[in-house]
Amino acid sequence: MGKDLKSMVTRCIYVGKENDNVKKLRTATEELKDLRNNVMKRVKMYEDQQKLKRLEKVQVWLRQADVAVKEAEEMLITMMSSSSSNGSSMMSSHKMDKKFCKKLKEVQEIKSRGTFDVVVENSGIGGSMMISTVDRDDETVGLEAVSGLVWRCMTVDNTGIIGLYGVEGVGKTTVLTQVNNRLLQHKLNGFDFVIWVFVSKNLNLEKIQDTIREKIGFLDRSWTSKTEEEKAGKIFEILSKRRFALFLDDVWEKVDLVKAGVPPPEGQNRSKIVFTTCSDEVCREIMGAQTKIKMEKLPWERAWDLFKKNAGEDTVKSHPDITKVAQEVAAKCDGLPLALVTIGRAMASKKTPQEWRDALYILSNSPPNFSGPILLTF
Repeated sequence: MGKDLKSMVTRCIYVGKENDNVKKLRTATEELKDLRNNVMKRVKMYEDQQKLKRLEKVQVWLRQADVAVKEAEEMLITMMSSSSSNGSSMMSSHKMDKKFCKKLKEVQEIKSRGTFDVVVENSGIGGSMMISTVDRDDETVGLEAVSGLVWRCMTVDNTGIIGLYGVEGVGKTTVLTQVNNRLLQHKLNGFDFVIWVFVSKNLNLEKIQDTIREKIGFLDRSWTSKTEEEKAGKIFEILSKRRFALFLDDVWEKVDLVKAGVPPPEGQNRSKIVFTTCSDEVCREIMGAQTKIKMEKLPWERAWDLFKKNAGEDTVKSHPDITKVAQEVAAKCDGLPLALVTIGRAMASKKTPQEWRDALYILSNSPPNFSGPILLTF
């Protein structure tokens, strides 16, 4: 089985008898990936919306995080591959254990430096607003209707809080990105501020406040010395006088927006709050969405078309035995656009029936978990 195929299904393999350093490295690497993605989202939002330039120290940190994550994941892939074929012999190696310990310390050190109050600066270059359009047909199939519904909610006055909910990988963040970009393309469509906050499992109200204050242009250096209540007061003072659209991605528990300083959206200010969550309860009760939109998995016909588009018609038809196995592999993606796109692309170069059977075997024995970034090596 090829190395890149093993990389594709790393998240799908359960390996027992891991020592403490391996478990800690796996956890620390996932945390660093989440932090890196959060920082990159903030950077890209400013670069795309306001043509600002990322700080050099932020760029250096992102490069270091990328390298550390890649190296750590390669170590974990090698460990799991060796454990699968050689039992626990690899993990009994004192030398290998020391390597895991060293890499763990490196990942933890980089993660400790990943909190930035400010991530961008004025580039000094004039010009019009730049939009990064990431909406591609192969990644948004089946999501157009949901995106349109959210957009309509953004343009009417009788709903202020909109919740998108559904299982991991169903496309909630993609829809949120579509609506965000559409607002920018329409010159904010009457909104004074469009604010994107990546929330995630580890809710940190202060980080949410920091993201909001950057977006609303409050760059006073005294900010870091303010208390949470003082920060909330300053945010409220600015947002209560303006119309804003606040996008909260990946909400797992109640985000106390009043405590953060965000005014409740109402008919008079015509502001909007849109959030994504996996939980019906979070959407319906905890966050108090006035409009709740459930995102469903794709039906088989559309799922199969999406998978073929990413794997390639030529690849799927390259051998008589591949087509049938490819359908079974696509079925394991369970109608989730993220899984269909990711695994489809990973299988695009696989031209032999055995490679496809290997993928099906692993997916069948350990169903994939598509929560968070999916590890792929090409």
